[in-house]
Amino acid sequence: MAEKRVEKEIERQKPDIKEHIKGVKFHTLAKGITTHPLVRSGRPCIEGTTIMVTTIASLHNHHNMGGQQIADHLWLELEMVQDALHYYAGHKQYIDVCNQISKINGRQMMESPYGDKTRELLSRREFVV
Repeated sequence: MAEKRVEKEIERQKPDIKEHIKGVKFHTLAKGITTHPLVRSGRPCIEGTTIMVTTIASLHNHHNMGGQQIADHLWLELEMVQDALHYYAGHKQYIDVCNQISKINGRQMMESPYGDKTRELLSRREFVV
């Protein structure tokens, strides 16, 4: 009778993102705004959070929210929102183009033939945004 072959279990460890982040410094773009290649793909974020400047700009422009409303909505301090809006004012064209590219990518994913699940998730997202 042939013996059953038992293979050793491979120990799989989750990657520790903190180890990767330690090697690369956060870059300060403006007061209260930082970027890091491993956080939100290097997009400008509010310092100490992963909330992107584009999110603040979208809430301000498309939802007509004021600084205090945005701060309350996202559980931020008013100063953080003001820093993001100030950065947006100085880099408006770049951030607006990033938002447009994001919308185009979303539409392309909805039209792709790789499954209805993506379409379903993204169509729900349009109602939220």
